[in-house]
Amino acid sequence: MKETTNSKASIYIFLLPFLLLYAAICLNYNSKILVGDEERYLRYANDLLHGFYSPAAPNVDLWSGRGYPALIAPLVFLKLPLTFIRLLNAILLYLSLVLVFRSIARFASIRYAYLYTIALGLYFPVYENLPLILTECLAWFLISAVCYLFIAISNQKEVSWKTIILAGFTVAFLAMTKIIFGYVILAMLAVSLASCLVKRYGAYGKKAGYVFAIAMALCIPYLVYTYSLTSKMFFWSDSGSMSLFTMSAPFTGDYGDWKSDYKMLADANYHTFADSVAKLSPLAREAAYKEKAVENIKKHPAKYLSNCLANLGRMLFSYPYTDTKQDLKTFYTIIPNLFVTFLMLASILIGLMRFKVIPQALIILFIFIMIYLAGSILVSAMRRMFYITMPFWTIYFSFIFTRIISIKIQKDPELQDLHLVAEHPSS
Repeated sequence: MKETTNSKASIYIFLLPFLLLYAAICLNYNSKILVGDEERYLRYANDLLHGFYSPAAPNVDLWSGRGYPALIAPLVFLKLPLTFIRLLNAILLYLSLVLVFRSIARFASIRYAYLYTIALGLYFPVYENLPLILTECLAWFLISAVCYLFIAISNQKEVSWKTIILAGFTVAFLAMTKIIFGYVILAMLAVSLASCLVKRYGAYGKKAGYVFAIAMALCIPYLVYTYSLTSKMFFWSDSGSMSLFTMSAPFTGDYGDWKSDYKMLADANYHTFADSVAKLSPLAREAAYKEKAVENIKKHPAKYLSNCLANLGRMLFSYPYTDTKQDLKTFYTIIPNLFVTFLMLASILIGLMRFKVIPQALIILFIFIMIYLAGSILVSAMRRMFYITMPFWTIYFSFIFTRIISIKIQKDPELQDLHLVAEHPSS
């Protein structure tokens, strides 16, 4: 369903309370000191402003992508207070809601578009990152933009290179923000190529292939640079091997959650190995972590699979964590994500049953998100790895529960009773 000019303009006004809410959270919980990884991202932003990226091998610093530091670099250049940099998160989440609304309005009524967008805006687990100089709010926005652009491409009869190039840039920016998406791009190139072999999906698969090819092409300069530093092909980051190592933990009572160097040195199970790699160069340490992780997985495959299952629990419910006392804060994630998990399972099942009516854009986006989530399960993950995908799930839910099946309350005039009636709008 097309938006009217008035609805396009009014959505910004309608969603303005969310911008005010997000800004209030940023201001109320604004810290005068740097928290967690904030120092690293600010340092990266300063490095970019001085034309510097990473020290030479073997002391490379490729722990995180530079997408987010590039975004905040102008604010750092202007020497704005930390509060202003954190307020950028409020703007990103607000604009994400606009993009999600417009995505939903492509195939659902404006009323439903408002309803689902409000639900996303009230998804409070993401609020924890609003007052922090971290990547999650940007990743949330970029996933919203990717969804919007892929849906827009599907509605264009001819190839619109402007939209395709913009989508490719957005996917590449996402990969530079969350490095794992670099591997997702490669997988999606294969998926797009395979879809071209199926007559029904060939035209859209070709467009999607263009997007991911452009995204990969935009990432090639970075990969060439990392190769010049490490002599390793397709090297995105030196942080993944440590996450794979902690994920491969074979110890009883250890659930494979991520642990810092300090925590591993203080843990009897990890101390010997952690101490042996502590003084190695970043590249040598990355190789050692990877080698030990592969060894653990080969020797204890069942334990690794068990840790993967625990990882899924952490992503969805922030549980379980090794040697961590649970408190009421856990409900902060469990309560909303119980509903989300139920809707995910129901919508995926319904989608499989009515696969032929699912728009091709949603199919491609579904595969894109599922590859990302599957990859995240293989290494130590946290709840933030999941909740950045909520813009996609909101759009997907809105299609399934408005175009394929809807639940209405119907009153029986004879029995004076209420009944839930399932309807199939697309039938």
